[in-house]
Amino acid sequence: MASSGKVFVAGFNLHGQLGPGASGTDGCLDHFMQMQNFEDVDLREDRVVGSALWSATIINTGKQFVHNGISGTNPNRVNCDRLIDRDGKPMLGLFFGDVSGVRGFLDTKSGDFYVLQDDSKNDAGFVRHAFESNSFLQRTGQKITGVAIAGNLQVCITTSRNDPSTFVYSNLESLLEGSDPVQIHTSYEIVKTLVASSTTFATLGQRHSCVKTFGDARYPTLLGRTPSAESPTSLPTVISALDGINIAKIAAGPWLIAAVSSDNDLYVWGHVMRQPIGNDYSNFDRLLNSDGQNRTPEDVHLVDIADGHDVDDVAVGNEHLVVRITTGEVWGYGSNEYAQLGLGREVKSTDGAWFKIFTPDEGERIWEIAAGPLNTLVVVCKP
Repeated sequence: MASSGKVFVAGFNLHGQLGPGASGTDGCLDHFMQMQNFEDVDLREDRVVGSALWSATIINTGKQFVHNGISGTNPNRVNCDRLIDRDGKPMLGLFFGDVSGVRGFLDTKSGDFYVLQDDSKNDAGFVRHAFESNSFLQRTGQKITGVAIAGNLQVCITTSRNDPSTFVYSNLESLLEGSDPVQIHTSYEIVKTLVASSTTFATLGQRHSCVKTFGDARYPTLLGRTPSAESPTSLPTVISALDGINIAKIAAGPWLIAAVSSDNDLYVWGHVMRQPIGNDYSNFDRLLNSDGQNRTPEDVHLVDIADGHDVDDVAVGNEHLVVRITTGEVWGYGSNEYAQLGLGREVKSTDGAWFKIFTPDEGERIWEIAAGPLNTLVVVCKP
């Protein structure tokens, strides 16, 4: 097992979220550079190494949480003391957020919620949220195992106590207030991974490794399936195109969802923006093989990575997609307008092609990749 690693980043850095001293052109880090203060990251398979969101980059070093850049009164200081366990190490868990940035942290061991609060007189910090005794979660004895917030601000949580279930709330505030969810679904198996796009959620089952999607009906192609009376958009339903395929990982951005199989194949589905405002989604248009006609919601595409590379990890941003291939390199696809692929500022897009964007030094290997809307992180395992 790896014991230590280092973190490399590229992309949008206007708010300093890629770390102190990370300078670049027009607020962007043009090429991958190693993050300062992350020369000896403690890598553990059971701990989240990194989380990249709109205005923050959060790294769990295995020894402490380190935050770089978060919108608010104190942009470079976030108090993480409450996320340290009794042994002085970071809690097991995951960060969650919406388009405004990081909103909180879920301790997956206990199911406790920690909400990010920003006091103008003090540093921003995570505060444990106590659900009222008469709240839905307390009344039903649920233990939260996952949380994701969609672009429409709907919140989905997964639970493991009693019958594993998924619950959908209209927004984060209604969840924290203890309101009843607007949707309740029995999962019948523990959800391993929960992700969110602009209007939908996707889950990966722990036992059967199948992918289910659900959400609202505005962009049905984000479901990867055709809704019906028996399986409406709001009901978690298996994607038929992936039925029978053992899926190892799923990831999502606002308009694209990706899945990697245990056979190292990459599948994608999503929505093509025909009249974007201030953004160019033409690369995802090509990726989805769409000419703007005869698109059906069940279109799920098997992606060829530069003449047949096998894939074992994937991350999705607003307009870019990155994968780790089994030979140990990172390849990227899509927009590089903010240097999120580390290709410099001259290259605005990969124009429908895949580019090799990161190769570890000899003796090192890629431990993990992550994508924020406009940036990419690569965690490297040192010898």
